[in-house]
Amino acid sequence: MNPLARAVNGLRSRGECADMHIHTAASIDAINGNSFIDYMEAGEKAGVIPGFLDHFQAEHLAEEDYPFAPANVNGYLESYDRARETGLRSFLGLEVDYYAPTQEEWNQQTVAFMDDHRDQFDYFVGTVHDILGNKITLRDELERLLQQEDFDQVVADYFTILQAGIAARRFDGFAHLDVVYRFNGTGENALLARRDEYLSDPRTWQAMAACAWTGTAIELNLRGFDHPWQTTYPAEPAVTRFLQTFPGAIFFVGSDSHDVGTFERFAPLVRDYCGKLGSPVPDVIAAVDS
Repeated sequence: MNPLARAVNGLRSRGECADMHIHTAASIDAINGNSFIDYMEAGEKAGVIPGFLDHFQAEHLAEEDYPFAPANVNGYLESYDRARETGLRSFLGLEVDYYAPTQEEWNQQTVAFMDDHRDQFDYFVGTVHDILGNKITLRDELERLLQQEDFDQVVADYFTILQAGIAARRFDGFAHLDVVYRFNGTGENALLARRDEYLSDPRTWQAMAACAWTGTAIELNLRGFDHPWQTTYPAEPAVTRFLQTFPGAIFFVGSDSHDVGTFERFAPLVRDYCGKLGSPVPDVIAAVDS
């Protein structure tokens, strides 16, 4: 059982709850970001242990001010060590982008970073954001991408990269498996309609199954409730059915908060979903290769 799965099982066995997907000011998209200590103090009050998951994107490693550039990563880790001196509990992970084969150099840089820093982080969570140089989780970039190819092809590209990332067996968990549907739904940020078949996309099921068979933890990401999608990632009905078939799959809860206010707002829902996911699961699934 990999480090993230062990952490989740340990929390469940003690009846504790953690929000395992939180971004500090170190994340490139955290506009009004907060510090480790800000979240740790808020978590203590809310009864939710914060699990930090700042963005690691190899495409930025050459930038001088990037927190995970070789000259800066030790400063990031030292900042976390100082926060831990408060005695407040937390986890330290990274949300690590996985890229298409056309960007294999970035994947190689990612693997090298994880190999070098495995002992300094509690876990690494894979993710896919980038399709043809556009971030599918940014509305304007998805709009630009849709001028190059239709949405069905975008979705196909996304799931192809996602399955390759899971098959690489480099990650302890994978985040928001069907986030490609973020802007499908209603509201001013919606770009496309949300079809019923998207909620039960067989490719989402296949990605969850691949995670289960490789011992990779699956995120139940709650931030979809703030998006046009209006449900979890993966969609909750699909997760419910999946757990009936794969009761040994490990799910972890994340709010994907980029500021303390969002973390505090989601804390009751995080506690609710921690309760729904229930008891620890037996260590019967192969561990991810480290």
